[in-house]
Amino acid sequence: MKIIDASKLQQMIIGAYEYLDENKDLVNELNVFPVPDGDTGTNMNMTIKSGLDKVNKSNISSVDEVAKALSQGTLMGARGNSGVILSQLVRGMSKTLKGKDIIEISDIKEIFQNAKKTAYKAVMQPTEGTILTVARVMAEKAEEVYYETSSLDDYLMEIIGAGQVALDNTPNQLPVLKEAGVVDSGGQGLIFLLRGALNALNSNIDRDIDLSNGKEMDDESFIYKINFELAGSIEDLLTLDENLQRITKEYSSEIESSTLKASFKTDSPQNIVQMILLQGVILNISLENLKPNLDVKENKKSKPSKKYGFIAVSRGDGYNAIMESMNIDKIIAGGQTMNPSTEDIYNAMEEIDAENIIIFPNNKNIIMSAKQAAEVSDKNAVVVETRSIPEAFSAILEFDESLSPEENLENMNEVIEDIHIAEVSISIRDTTVNNIEIKKDNYIGILDGRIVATDTTIENTAEKAIIDLVEDEDISLITIYYGEEVDKRQAKDFSKKLSKKFKHVDCELVFGGQPVYYYTITLE
Repeated sequence: MKIIDASKLQQMIIGAYEYLDENKDLVNELNVFPVPDGDTGTNMNMTIKSGLDKVNKSNISSVDEVAKALSQGTLMGARGNSGVILSQLVRGMSKTLKGKDIIEISDIKEIFQNAKKTAYKAVMQPTEGTILTVARVMAEKAEEVYYETSSLDDYLMEIIGAGQVALDNTPNQLPVLKEAGVVDSGGQGLIFLLRGALNALNSNIDRDIDLSNGKEMDDESFIYKINFELAGSIEDLLTLDENLQRITKEYSSEIESSTLKASFKTDSPQNIVQMILLQGVILNISLENLKPNLDVKENKKSKPSKKYGFIAVSRGDGYNAIMESMNIDKIIAGGQTMNPSTEDIYNAMEEIDAENIIIFPNNKNIIMSAKQAAEVSDKNAVVVETRSIPEAFSAILEFDESLSPEENLENMNEVIEDIHIAEVSISIRDTTVNNIEIKKDNYIGILDGRIVATDTTIENTAEKAIIDLVEDEDISLITIYYGEEVDKRQAKDFSKKLSKKFKHVDCELVFGGQPVYYYTITLE
């Protein structure tokens, strides 16, 4: 095989998604922490599914158009850190295939090079022994074994084989992986995707590809009208002109003096605007809702624009109630077991009528998606890197409307740096982490992101997790947020026990209602 056309590339994306979908639970089980939180495999699977849905809804005839649709879909559908990194790998592929009708062997080499570069740039502090390492080694292998007479599928097999070797070596690069006896979950997810794509490339079975995703779009669906004028290179403008003609309604356009003027109807204005931005400089643009909801429009007008708006990710009835009492504009359902996508956060931003927006992701695995949403939006937004919901409560109390977003961000970050977070969950497998031997169905205590204790009861595990910190540091306040599976009486008894044990510390008990974690405890 010497080339890959648009149809074959679509089949490869379908194959990649299906193979990961079959193995996502295996990827989830590779997480170092044995917590029942369906994580990496689910996030990567939902990210590639979003990309595939975008491809299937687009009328496309070149690999450039397939890659663009996949990139747009994974960008907005990215969930968790692994999903964001996957979207950046896809973005690197899309850059390589710009303007191309087919993929040749030389393009494969550039795809892996650009994918690696784009993904590494997206991560502030790249860590070896992760999905990034697997991507880097495959890029190096693509360079090493490249020669023009190779068959394309053999070439890919060598590259993916090198990726598998790199994946198997990740425990030697990250001690925490070696101790837990697992390989990197993100790297494993990437290998599953590439294996699925390679299987589809070598398959002789032609799949019917549903471009409409099973639904015909009627005139009622195209409720937004866009007019724009865009300056750019003739090549880019022609490509955009052809793409928009295929995926919009009532399209009309003209290109003159390196400027494209166009008018059309669409059902997804945010995605179209992002597509336009990638191809040039917008000189002017207008968007009209052809069927506005008059009641909603009136209500929006009656609300005065304000200086600040807030978005927070939350999971649990108690947490949600506290967020509402603190006047958070948009509460996005999500957390450890359900990471919201970039698009979920982006859409929440678009619904807030405020000059500046402050986002609280409240989970380390949502921070990258929040930052990606802030970059995509044209609104002024900052992300406070909160890793738990209680951190957001403390950060919000530090907010000062008279200060700039940057000053507020600095102050909030200082506050959350002084907070310690302990959590109690249950182990889903036998493992060893931080030299602690953990048995399946025992409870685990996590302090500031590290497993520090295990026991057969929830309360003993929680006490073990915090005792050294409370005794060694100047802790004056302990706040216990109890989860959905903890009885209120049980939580009260635990709070009283801590009050008696640590007489110099104030103990507060709050209903969080969170899943997965029986207790989340802040120590200040």
